[in-house]
Amino acid sequence: MIKKFWNQFYPFILALIPVLLLRDFTPNNELKYIAVALEALKEHHWVALTLQGEPYTEFPPLYFWLLMASKVIFRHWYMIQLGLFSLIPALMIVRIMHRWVWRYEMGGLRLADGSQSRDLAQWMLFTSGMMFFMSFYVRMDMLNTLWVVLALYNFWKILYEPLGANEESGVKPRERGTVRYQFRFGAMLLLAFMTKGLWGPAIVFLSTTLYLLVSGRSGSWIRVWGWRTWLILCGGVGLWLGALWLEGGWSYFEHFSDARVYQPLLYSVVHHRRPWFYYWGSVWWDSLPWGPVCLVMLVCSMLNRWRKNPDKPFLRRFALATPLQNFFAMTVISTLVMLSCIPGKMDVRLLPVFPFLVYVGVMQMGQWQWPLKWQWRILWVCRFILIGIFLTGCLVTRYNAELGCYGHLCWRANRIGRELGTKGFYTYKLQSMSNMDVYLHEDPKAADVDDFVQHRLSNTLLLANAEQYEDLKVRLTHLQVPKADQGVIVGRKGPYVIVKFEKQEE
Repeated sequence: MIKKFWNQFYPFILALIPVLLLRDFTPNNELKYIAVALEALKEHHWVALTLQGEPYTEFPPLYFWLLMASKVIFRHWYMIQLGLFSLIPALMIVRIMHRWVWRYEMGGLRLADGSQSRDLAQWMLFTSGMMFFMSFYVRMDMLNTLWVVLALYNFWKILYEPLGANEESGVKPRERGTVRYQFRFGAMLLLAFMTKGLWGPAIVFLSTTLYLLVSGRSGSWIRVWGWRTWLILCGGVGLWLGALWLEGGWSYFEHFSDARVYQPLLYSVVHHRRPWFYYWGSVWWDSLPWGPVCLVMLVCSMLNRWRKNPDKPFLRRFALATPLQNFFAMTVISTLVMLSCIPGKMDVRLLPVFPFLVYVGVMQMGQWQWPLKWQWRILWVCRFILIGIFLTGCLVTRYNAELGCYGHLCWRANRIGRELGTKGFYTYKLQSMSNMDVYLHEDPKAADVDDFVQHRLSNTLLLANAEQYEDLKVRLTHLQVPKADQGVIVGRKGPYVIVKFEKQEE
């Protein structure tokens, strides 16, 4: 199994190794998630998470449990180590989609070696815009997408039994033997909820409901969303809330309820306010270069089917050639509609759309009988993309500081602090500086002008942007602060400087 996995995915893995080895953590999200996990390990709380001593309720704890387990096992945090929590789910998504369509006719598209178009689809999926870049970003969205894909895969197993690729539509309605798939369906929904709140279950609920309506199988809704599914989902959420109550107490639970377990649905109303149609435009550039091609093929195919089926009910007029194509299309459409109805909009929330968009798009290429030369051109573009990412990853270490990452700056500050014997760190106007304790092993303090005037930085190191520090020195000079008390630059890293302040004589 490991050999097959390597043979299928080694181009993708090799392309990302330099990025995972040389890239630094970004302070806004990646460093914040690590800080939450680090604080949980220090304080020995596993459910009631905190950040800088304040309750952290932005996301449920599953992803942070993985970060904590990684710290306990490896004793350190490295990008290549934590990046696997995004890369492995990305590869598993491609693997599941590949396996899902294994026994289904994908429209007749063939490659030179005679294999079906699923081989082309997996290359297009992995090299599609955000799908690729989120494969090495330390964030829970790719893991959440994996649970969504698995939940929808088990939904399909509940409804249908796969037949051969050339046997009519390739599926036969399944009447019995769905108990294990119902339990798996509920388990995947629970994992999606514990990873990123209501996003995963909402996407699955709307996608499955819309498909059952369009396919004329609304009577199967109870069989899919039966008591087994709700037992696992509600039971798991109830156990988590009970553990939260026991560990955090009523005060934490009250804050947690007020600050929203489903906060990602609400918290970006202010910070990411965009028009309702934003996702209908962003899906084009977030999935470059293949998403627009697949989207055009999907829209053209649905309009063509609508024109050819004037006697069917309105929704069923858009149904594609096979149930599988129809299901993928309904998943794309329902997710886009749902996200458009949410006030706060972030591009990363489109991630669950891309696997189904790419695969249904490739199926439509087969329906429209694209020439073989175009298939090979697409494959070569995918290979050039991977080569470009590999070469870019080899150079990323030179630009970590310019990208706003603090890792190399803090490592140099630690070394200088040991050499000079200073005690404590201050920062001046650095974004997300509170999460620097991951590197500095202590909480840095944010300095203001009064700290310099009152000589509070005695025998410490200051981390600041070089330009802002020069402006600060001009301001301190106007305030008649002696130059000896304005610090001395003892190190530089990218746009940042490390400033030492002498110990004041008593």
